[in-house]
Amino acid sequence: MTITEPIAKVNLERITNGIFAFTMTLLARDIVTPDQYAKASTITVDQFFSNTISSMLDFFGVFVILAMFWMLFFQMFHRMKTYDYHFLHVHMLALMAIVVIPFSSAFSNLGLEKYTFADYFFQINYFILGIILLYLWHYASSSPHLREPSLTDEDAHFLFMKCLVPPVVAFIGIL
Repeated sequence: MTITEPIAKVNLERITNGIFAFTMTLLARDIVTPDQYAKASTITVDQFFSNTISSMLDFFGVFVILAMFWMLFFQMFHRMKTYDYHFLHVHMLALMAIVVIPFSSAFSNLGLEKYTFADYFFQINYFILGIILLYLWHYASSSPHLREPSLTDEDAHFLFMKCLVPPVVAFIGIL
């Protein structure tokens, strides 16, 4: 059953934008600053970069991953004329996985010799989100009532292949 009121497609896009904006903003809280310096004015450039460069690189990498997911979700929305309750419920699971990304990325510390579950938490979360995205596009593209009428099978397949990249990369990361 397609949804027309009160949750229009544009409202789903808005909440998706809001969740991505909120999550991308939360990533900045994980940038580490040197605790040993009481005043920011006393930190030299060398000290700042030697203590914070890895956390800034992590921020950049996770931000890019989130931006990739955001683009894939909106490429999917652009190729859909509407959505139904099943799509909505599964999409909400995807948004939940997105909100967990800053939390799961804070645990990543792959510099250790012995890996624990916390070290894999981000990759597992990334993998689950990728699988959900892949499933959502498969479901939407194979449901004629959800597809944009002008969507060709070639375009649908091409987007499916793009959606396949995140779970494959996450799976490699887990290995």
